Amino acid sequence: MEKYFNRKVLFFIPIIFLLVLLFRIFYSYTDTVKQMNEFAYKEAQVLKSYAIVHRNYYQKLYFDKTIPLNIDTLKGLPAYSSYYINQKFSKSNPFNISLKTVSDRARNAKNKADADELKAIKYFKEHPKEKEYFKEDNPNYYQYASALTVQKRCLKCHASKEDAPEFIRNRYDKAYGYKIGELRGILSIKIPKKKLNDYFINHFLYSVIYDTFAFIILFLIIYSIAQKSKQINSFLRQAVQIQTKKLKETLIKERLTGLPNRLQFLEDIRDAEMDDKHNRHLALINIDNFKDVNDFYGHAVGDSLLKLLAEKIESLCKDANSTVYKLPSDEYAIFTNADISVEVFINRVSTLLTEIQRSEYAINNNTIFITVSCGIASNEDDLIIKADMALQLAKTSKNNLIVYDKHIDSTDNVNKNIRGIALLKDAIANDLIVPYFQPIYNLHTNKIEKYESLVRIVTKEGDVIAPYVFLDIAEKSKLYHHITYTMIEKTFAFFAEKEQYEFSINLSINDMLNEKTIAFILEKLASYTAPHRVVFEILESNKIENYQEIKEFIQKVKAYGAKIAIDDFGSGYSNFSHVLELNVDYLKIDASLVKNITHDENAKKVTQTIVIFAQNIGLQTIAEYVEDEASLKELLALGVDFVQGYHIGKPAQDLH
Repeated sequence: MEKYFNRKVLFFIPIIFLLVLLFRIFYSYTDTVKQMNEFAYKEAQVLKSYAIVHRNYYQKLYFDKTIPLNIDTLKGLPAYSSYYINQKFSKSNPFNISLKTVSDRARNAKNKADADELKAIKYFKEHPKEKEYFKEDNPNYYQYASALTVQKRCLKCHASKEDAPEFIRNRYDKAYGYKIGELRGILSIKIPKKKLNDYFINHFLYSVIYDTFAFIILFLIIYSIAQKSKQINSFLRQAVQIQTKKLKETLIKERLTGLPNRLQFLEDIRDAEMDDKHNRHLALINIDNFKDVNDFYGHAVGDSLLKLLAEKIESLCKDANSTVYKLPSDEYAIFTNADISVEVFINRVSTLLTEIQRSEYAINNNTIFITVSCGIASNEDDLIIKADMALQLAKTSKNNLIVYDKHIDSTDNVNKNIRGIALLKDAIANDLIVPYFQPIYNLHTNKIEKYESLVRIVTKEGDVIAPYVFLDIAEKSKLYHHITYTMIEKTFAFFAEKEQYEFSINLSINDMLNEKTIAFILEKLASYTAPHRVVFEILESNKIENYQEIKEFIQKVKAYGAKIAIDDFGSGYSNFSHVLELNVDYLKIDASLVKNITHDENAKKVTQTIVIFAQNIGLQTIAEYVEDEASLKELLALGVDFVQGYHIGKPAQDLH
């Protein structure tokens, strides 16, 4: 009986190994095909980006008359030269990729669209908002297309024939009558499948050979052991369990952290949504400005930070009957179906967020502090979508933890935006934008010496609307500059006779890059009686990219005697070297540090670092959001120069 059993087991061993091997090969093949398609798409996007930049650059040379447009220079135009460049490019690149400009109304027959390209052109005409087109159904190549619409610079040669240069009229009889925004043609990129297929399939075959060889070796070892051992049944059971576990872990574990991945997360949520007998609580956590960590410290440090944070979240959730997942990028999820209330879950997550943000993350002699945003949804249909909506709102609001309710649904947000724009337009039309002034207290002289001008809308009914209701909408709807103009005019007028006070006005990055707004500011400074009392606060300084243009703006306003303050310094990953470049006068310490100054040692350390840095280079510091006497005393001890907040005085239409 035992021999019969052993023969039966030995008979099934090769079958099992063959099935596993076939599954592995099938999985590898489908993954290879998927990677090949994704590679073709991404490669086309990269080539498109380069081609568009190249095309725009050379068109601009003609448009700006750096190169005169005539019969001799016509061949330099991208529309003319793309065919000839493609001829050489398609032969010289390893995949024989072709890249050219084509049209259904081509002037040059060589730029005439073929059948597949005409389908792409037809698609763009039927879907004018679409910007790209990608098809993989042609057996010979991948077809990618990007819409080329008529720009202002194109009209010289493509508007009315009568207005075109004479040599263009004499040379071409068609492709006139275009208007700005119309589809002129497409950038067509074709990636031959054969060479791409050879490249990827070769790698696939190497993988198959390696796997087959490994499986054969493993099989021979097991077969040999099975023939000699009376414990074959136990051994096989263990081997299968190990292989199954490894295969499952490969599918459901995130590579970097070892936590359950998105696949496992989706499966668990789906199972939980089918069970209406238990609670479902979900928190999505995202690291704020994680890209800055990668840019500043490097991707290796960024990966280490993700691992450390995963360990911290997992350790904090160990006794909470919750599962922690690592999702793509810098996102984590905490899910539980434990029998607890929403309030208990929120409190647990809130405590976890506090612990995350007060912790130091030591990596390669670097000490990194982070902030996070979190969205929570409980017992909702489409739980993940609702939690993500809350997370996105948390990213853009001052509250880093948002719990989903129906008021933050996207439909409600649309209606809210519509109401916000109507409110803003009414305020602009009826002069309802009003400055409120918050005092700034000098800790050395024990006097109020400055005021910050803060925007409000005061409705006809007397209701005061806070800026968080309308500022974001103002920026998105291109109405922000109206607020800036009004605040400057009214604040300048209010302080004209109050010579003992400095006053500050907030400016966004866009304000300092907008030529009309810059001209308006300089005009007001030139005509103002005391420009040396004016301080401009730069908002969202961590988002500055055009440092040269910002430096030029600062130089211009400082030429009149105005001063510059950096707002929210210490948030995210503030760059100390850029402060030296910008030549500012004040650093306003970020509210998140001030709020925690009395109980968070890390907040105190960062604040002290900012104060010492400012003192060493001759700058003064201002701490915002001072809400109590304990915070004020702590800031005084650290050497902060000025404070403001409700403990000093609330914003009001008149001075305190």
